[in-house]
Amino acid sequence: MRGAIALGLAFVVHAGATAMYDYKPGQFLVIDGGTSPDKKFSIVAGESKSGDFGVYLRDAQTKKLIGQLEEVATDLDSAADAYRAHWATDSKHVGVSSRADRHLTHNVIYRIENKRAYVVETPQLMCHAVPEFCGLQKGLGGPVTLDSDDYYDKPWKVRQNESYSEITKWNSATRFVISEESQWQVKERDPSATLGQYGEAEKLKDESDEPTTLYHA
Repeated sequence: MRGAIALGLAFVVHAGATAMYDYKPGQFLVIDGGTSPDKKFSIVAGESKSGDFGVYLRDAQTKKLIGQLEEVATDLDSAADAYRAHWATDSKHVGVSSRADRHLTHNVIYRIENKRAYVVETPQLMCHAVPEFCGLQKGLGGPVTLDSDDYYDKPWKVRQNESYSEITKWNSATRFVISEESQWQVKERDPSATLGQYGEAEKLKDESDEPTTLYHA
């Protein structure tokens, strides 16, 4: 499977209020774009009879749950329209986007085969598009990303502030366009030359007592 890159590193905001819904036990709703083109499957969000929330692959005809999509982030939102599905035209692949927190949107791609969903591993597209920027991160000790457990406590020279990933279009059964947008803070080094056509950097005004130059990428 191949993905065409649409990558933005400039400032972007996808943050918003938490989207909640009060489900009845055993109630499931189809998420945005959740029904497959062949009408055989749907991606649904809801609560099990024991009250556990999750996102599932469901048989669209029998309404029977096939299996939970455990890789989809569900910690922030519960409303079905807060989750987005993008199906391939042949209904054999689907991407599901959801927020892990207000500044972090994950995209997970699944292959549908024998009425089961299998995760498709994908590369870190940013490092394919702007390898020099990834090299800069490595040279500064590695990035602190939003999904790091010690995000607020770990010392950093490169830190991620926003991240968004979502399939925008399937060109064929195995080729798609994906949009990835990310915001970073970089200390000491001007990242402008490493961003190429995919982003821009801004030197921030010194608003702290640190004698360190800070850039927004």
